[in-house]
Amino acid sequence: MLLPILSLLFLFSIPASSSSSSDLKSLLEFKKGIESDPTGIVTSSWSSSYADPSACPSSWHGVTCDPLGTSVVSLSLPGLGLSGEIKFSTLASLSSLETLTLTGNNLTGRLVPSLGSLSTLRSLDLSANRFYGPVPARVLADLYNLVALNLSQNSFEGGFPVAGLRNLQQLRALDLRSNALWGDVATLLSELRNAEHVDLSGNRFFGQLLLDSRNLSGLANTAKYLNLSGNGIYGGFGSMGMFRNLEVLDLGRNKLSGELPELGDLTNLRVLRAGSNLLYGPVPEGLLESGMQLLEVDLSGNGFTGSIRSINSTTLKVVNLSSNALSGPLPSNIGNCISVDLSKNMISDDLSVIQNWGDALETIDLSSNSLSGNYPNSTSQFGNLLSIKLQNNSIEGSLPSVLGRYPRLLTLDFSSNKFSGPILPALLTSVTLTTLNLSGNQLTGTIPIQNSHSTESLVLASYPHLESLDLSHNLLSGPLPPAVGYLQRLKMINLGDNDLSGELPNEISKLGELEVVDLSMNHLNGSIPDMLQPGLKVFNVSYNDLSGTVPEHLRLLPSTSFYPGNSLLIFPGYEATWKNNSGGINNVRQDQHSKGSVRVTYIVGSIGVFLFLLFALVAFYKIRSQEFCGRKRSRDHLTTGRDVKLGRFGQSNMFKSPKDDSLQTAMSFSN
Repeated sequence: MLLPILSLLFLFSIPASSSSSSDLKSLLEFKKGIESDPTGIVTSSWSSSYADPSACPSSWHGVTCDPLGTSVVSLSLPGLGLSGEIKFSTLASLSSLETLTLTGNNLTGRLVPSLGSLSTLRSLDLSANRFYGPVPARVLADLYNLVALNLSQNSFEGGFPVAGLRNLQQLRALDLRSNALWGDVATLLSELRNAEHVDLSGNRFFGQLLLDSRNLSGLANTAKYLNLSGNGIYGGFGSMGMFRNLEVLDLGRNKLSGELPELGDLTNLRVLRAGSNLLYGPVPEGLLESGMQLLEVDLSGNGFTGSIRSINSTTLKVVNLSSNALSGPLPSNIGNCISVDLSKNMISDDLSVIQNWGDALETIDLSSNSLSGNYPNSTSQFGNLLSIKLQNNSIEGSLPSVLGRYPRLLTLDFSSNKFSGPILPALLTSVTLTTLNLSGNQLTGTIPIQNSHSTESLVLASYPHLESLDLSHNLLSGPLPPAVGYLQRLKMINLGDNDLSGELPNEISKLGELEVVDLSMNHLNGSIPDMLQPGLKVFNVSYNDLSGTVPEHLRLLPSTSFYPGNSLLIFPGYEATWKNNSGGINNVRQDQHSKGSVRVTYIVGSIGVFLFLLFALVAFYKIRSQEFCGRKRSRDHLTTGRDVKLGRFGQSNMFKSPKDDSLQTAMSFSN
């Protein structure tokens, strides 16, 4: 009795041992394709000396064996920075493999048809690598147990083998984004019967969203996430209204056209993105009301018209309607939105409307419209505001003090408006603000960074976070204060085209992060401090009255960083002939004015010469005509001088014929 049992155990042990040995060899062959392992975790643990040749190498990093320890069921090596060319054929003998994950590495190679022999595979994730080439049809057709397929962020190209999807009845997630795959989108979607997550974005799929009704019912009932953005899909929304379980629909950056349907039947929809298409007409009111449970609406970059009177939805958090043709007033309320972008439209209204907006706002972008009025000081409710952009409007008045009391503000851009008065000191000493752009206004006064010891101590203790400061194209005057040296995080400072005067403070050389400096078109004098910033890329002090010698570390910059202007500034090795006739910014401006005067004089003189020549030509023609008439009169007396003056003598009288009449008639019709 014992002998038969032992015989059975021996028989079962033979294939188990054989399978383990085969899997071990496959993994070692796979390892040969790894050329670089920055962490060393694979090369150190994957060694035949640390594995029993007759057992599954469960101690190897990323390798999982079945409960009996006989076969590899999972190979997972995500985010290790591995590089090299993978031979997928080396994995074809892993007959029990269920999971293959190589995401987030730098691996390359081509998919091979033999990969389809892994019929037990349920999850294949090759995303975020450098794999390339076509997707073999057999890979899809034979992997009929696949539940999740992720080939995103690679360099796969060519027609996607749609027919192979018919066998993948268990597929729940398909992610092909960011490749160069193509095919008819409707045909592909029609083959996905049970998928919940579909991402085809950033490829070259084409066609219309008109799915075959016979195949639509499956996907329409299961799909929750559908991202088709960044392809060549055209036409209208087609069958999208039937996907009633959709939670995320992204159709942005395609060629969709026509009016946007109400989509009221998509009661589960939370995110709608259809930006950068060719849609037009009014924005459906239902999208901005409480009837739907939307969290985000992005319809930017289309041709929508009409006005947005209000946003009444209690669920909407993000609304992006920028770059359309919307007009009318600003919405009277914006519900519970945290981000509102209505920039690049034709909205005309008084900015005071925003004082009625909610306190949840974090970002406001109303730039490039036709807004007017003053910025309301009664907006203290914006305690969560991170960014506000109002550039390219016609907003006027002074900068209200409330702007310095937004506790979380990071970005403020009020450029290209009509603001006047002084700059708020609180904006320059803010411990949160990183970007401040007030350029292109009518601001006056000095740059309010104080020099008093108490203020400097406060600044030193708080360290303003400003990284980008643009006050150019205003009417600011006075010197650049030495306290600018306390703006230690500055990377860009632009004070060009103002009326600043005085010497450049040495403290500016303390700003070690500076990359861009523009102080041009002012009245600055004195010498240039030695700028030692290693990352300095742009330095412009032209059109000033600076003198002395350009510091050695700045001589690698182009001469246009210092000239025109600065006639007393010495740039060793560079001579500009125009400098002999230039006396600083005033002379340059006078020279520009003189050039303009010369240009006007030249134009007027040219017109006078032209009129004189024209008059002489007419007079000459009249004299010759009179002489000709005199000779003619002496011959036949049929034409009088009066006839000549009235234009009765000419080619039409001498050479007119019936043929000429027909030609003239033909020319009249052709015109």
